This record gives sequence, C-alpha cells and structure tokens, in this order.
Amino acid sequence: MAVTTPQAIQGYELEVLIGEGAYGAVYRARQQAVDRQVAVKIILPEFANRPEFIRHFKAEAQLIAQLEHIYIVPLYDYWRDPQGAYLVMRLMKGGSLAEALNGSGPWESEDTAGLVDQIASALEAAHQQGIVHRDLKPANILLDEQGNAYLSDFGIAKELDAEAEATQTGAILGTPAYITPEQVQSQPVTPQTDIYALGVLLYQLLVGKHPFPDSSNAELVVKHLQEALPYVRDYRPELPAALDGVIQRATAKDPADRYPDAVALAVDFRRALQLQAEPVSYTHLRA
Repeated sequence: MAVTTPQAIQGYELEVLIGEGAYGAVYRARQQAVDRQVAVKIILPEFANRPEFIRHFKAEAQLIAQLEHIYIVPLYDYWRDPQGAYLVMRLMKGGSLAEALNGSGPWESEDTAGLVDQIASALEAAHQQGIVHRDLKPANILLDEQGNAYLSDFGIAKELDAEAEATQTGAILGTPAYITPEQVQSQPVTPQTDIYALGVLLYQLLVGKHPFPDSSNAELVVKHLQEALPYVRDYRPELPAALDGVIQRATAKDPADRYPDAVALAVDFRRALQLQAEPVSYTHLRA
C-alpha cells in the first residue's frame, strides 16, 4: 500500500510510512485534535471488506481497546469504511524487539528478566480477560525510548490470517519460528500457547539466536512438534543450570506440562537466575 503525500483520515494526518505487510501498512500520524503522534494501521479494502472480517472487526477491536495495561500497546480508536479498516495506537518510538535483536548477540540476564517481567504481566492481564495472543514473537513486542517492552498486535490481523488459511488444505495458523505443537495440530489455543512462545523467546534472548536456526518453515513446524529446545548452557555454560529447566517446562510439547500462567514463568525465571524477586503481578504499576 502506498500513500504518496501526507493526507488526513478522520482527523489523523498521515506523515511517514513505518511498516507494511500483506494486508496493509502502518503510518506515523498526527492526531490533529490533540496534536499527538500516533501509529495508524490501515488494512486494505480488499481484506477489510470481506464479510467474515466485517462480522468480527468491531467486537475484536472493542475487546482489544478494553485491555488496559501499561505494557500492552493501547488502542485509541478504530473504524471501518469501504476504503479500509483503521486502528489507531500509541506510537512506540523504540521500534520492535525484532529490530533490537538483529545482530545484538545474547542479552544480559537482568535485561532479559526485566523484559520477561513486562511481557509476562501483559500476557497475564490479557489471559485474565480470556484473550490469548496466539502470535507472540519479537516483531509483536514494541519498545519505548527507554527500552521497556510492550505487547502489540492482538486479534484483528489474525482474523485475516485465519480466513486465508481456512481456504488452504492442510494449512496451519501461526508464525513457524514460534508456533506451538497444538497450533500445528489445529488444536485449541490456551494461555499455555503464549507461554510456549515466550519460552522460545527466552532462549533466543539468552543465546542470541533462535533455537532452530537456519531451518525452513516446514522444518520449523516439524521441530516444534517433535524436538525439545536445545539447552542454553550448551552455548552459555556460565549461566545457572536451573535456567534450562525453566525453558524446557515453558516449551513442553503437552500444554498441560507448561507453567500454569505467565507470571509463574517469570517468577521461576528470576529464581533460576538467582536474581532478587520482583512482584511480577504488579509490574504494570512501574513507571
């Protein structure tokens, strides 16, 4: 999608294209009424006008707008018209975790624990309202200018994925690098689905690479279904042995064998690192 010159849409002046994908684009924009910079996601009309999307869009957007948590990117506004569907969100100026991980190497233990605290508390808030993210990955974790992490991209775009995948025999829904065994087998997703993906992300942060690097999408799907993650200590022997127990439990193939909730994972992670425990249940109160 291309907008060649800045234009106003419903009181938002589009300024700079900051990302685009198969279904549309995201722009930095200025909300004219309050002179505030925001991010506007525009879903192209050929997708936004599909009957199934129209049927779910308003309900999904209302649900996401109600997710009030300091580490969840807030949805300020939304609407749909024949020209497309529009989502207005807080502008995150620190980019994505995917960008931060590009060439960064392994993260320090305390930095990893801080990110896990924030994302785990955001996931717990969503799970308590019956919302499973279903696509937790570095591209869907955004950063502010101080490096704090925020969960983004709930629900609505996935309705487009689900509709597209439903037309393909044998297709599965999810990002292959972080997909769970239950998603591969088209089983119901639960909060433990997000916990699995968070365990994969933990490994990537601590080691500096994905647990199954240089694998094709098809190979990733098979490995997530059949293979346990490698051990972190194979690459970083200086780290506590208990860390591998935490990651292996988080990424157990059977969802029933994973942590009961995201906060339990975060607490156990800090305990394994022998770091001072933080009140993870209340990390949303931190500045």
